[in-house]
Amino acid sequence: MASISKHNSPDNFPGNSLGNLPDKILIVCFGAIGDVTRALPILDRIKKTSPKTKIHWAIEPRSRSIIENHPDIDVIHEFYRPGGLLVFIRFLRELRRQKFELVLDLQRHFKSGVATLSTGAKRRIAFNKKNSREFNWLFSNENIAPLEHFSSKVYHYQEFGNYLKLEKRQKLNFNLESSKTSVDKVSELLKGETKQKLVALILGSTWPSRFWFVENYVELINKLDQKHGIKSVLIGGKSEQDFASKIQSQTDASINLVNKTSLEDLIPVFKSVSLALGSDSGPMHIATACEVPVISLWGATSPKRSAPYGSEDYIMQSKIGCSPCYKSKCPGLNRLCMREHTVEKVLSLYEKMLSNL
Repeated sequence: MASISKHNSPDNFPGNSLGNLPDKILIVCFGAIGDVTRALPILDRIKKTSPKTKIHWAIEPRSRSIIENHPDIDVIHEFYRPGGLLVFIRFLRELRRQKFELVLDLQRHFKSGVATLSTGAKRRIAFNKKNSREFNWLFSNENIAPLEHFSSKVYHYQEFGNYLKLEKRQKLNFNLESSKTSVDKVSELLKGETKQKLVALILGSTWPSRFWFVENYVELINKLDQKHGIKSVLIGGKSEQDFASKIQSQTDASINLVNKTSLEDLIPVFKSVSLALGSDSGPMHIATACEVPVISLWGATSPKRSAPYGSEDYIMQSKIGCSPCYKSKCPGLNRLCMREHTVEKVLSLYEKMLSNL
């Protein structure tokens, strides 16, 4: 394995002038859906700066379909985590055989650090120690500058591009694409409804404390239908099926896609709607990556780090004293922070959004 030495200035290495990047780069971002999605704009900057550079991405299966059809990714290296240590070792050997000159560790955890070091790359760039976890900084030999802990993560990823002196972009481009099979499937599910007449409601999140309420969704769906003639598309996974059924039993102005779409399918779904609404979740970031305005509801977590890119003006942050608590389950207060987000407030923000479009 490569030795662990520190060179915290990019000027310690050749090839830092604009457009002069190695032939092959590895990005290590196994991560959660939201993290992988927010990291995508670095690809556009690499390709615009150095079109001939081949980009490899190391990822786990849960998020692979987000990048499967991305036009700027040349090779995907998948680590099947349930396979255990032997599978991980084979994965590390696969990375080392590629002989990368440059690796960007966007994960900031111990596992990604080990993967980064195992490549033997001369340049291994990671987050600063201040922003890392699990001793991740020990496996790199260059680090980007430290940032405030609660700074926007999508811009934090962009600091890697700034560090490499990549061509800057006034607007971040995610360039999400999906297969024709996925596009056709979603078209059939949405039954020919026009984009202007559809909104997506993202029902779920990994934390129960982030959920909005059945009665709120029902009221919102009915009012969007009655006032604007808009149908609501319910988005979620298997764990949200009962939740969605309770909503749909009380309204006939929704299209229930809960547990009917894959992660890849969410891309054409969001490209088929005019608006999305939901709490802090991975699909929320996919929606903004598809250039859909998002009304986001915040309680247990803070938008300072995870606000949906491009929809920062449409954030609804609870003002209750215990928010954000960063607890996955509300400690006996029946999600007062989320109850503060009334349908009236959502509709008012929606009207503001319409006037700005």
